[in-house]
Amino acid sequence: MRNVRRRQVRQSRKRKQLVFATFAVLLSVYMMASLIIGENGLLRYMELRAARDKLLIETAAIKKQNSEMKSRIETLKKDPGIIEEFAREYGLSKEGEIIFKFEEGR
Repeated sequence: MRNVRRRQVRQSRKRKQLVFATFAVLLSVYMMASLIIGENGLLRYMELRAARDKLLIETAAIKKQNSEMKSRIETLKKDPGIIEEFAREYGLSKEGEIIFKFEEGR
């Protein structure tokens, strides 16, 4: 009778250990999958990081463009000759000037 009871206790322990081990493995698999492909997982993090890097590059390009435009504005403010060249390109003239336009290819 004692041996039967010991055997039942051992089997019960083994069953509990098996259930616990199975639960631990399933929980570990779920946690790993969640960390990798979950809503805030590794793949999402990599996507967001790539998007951030792209935006940083675009921001740097826009800042460079802005600084170039600011220097061009300063040049236009300081040099009236350049303003006159632009005005002539767009067909503007000084008061009293006559503009002659010739068609090419005739």
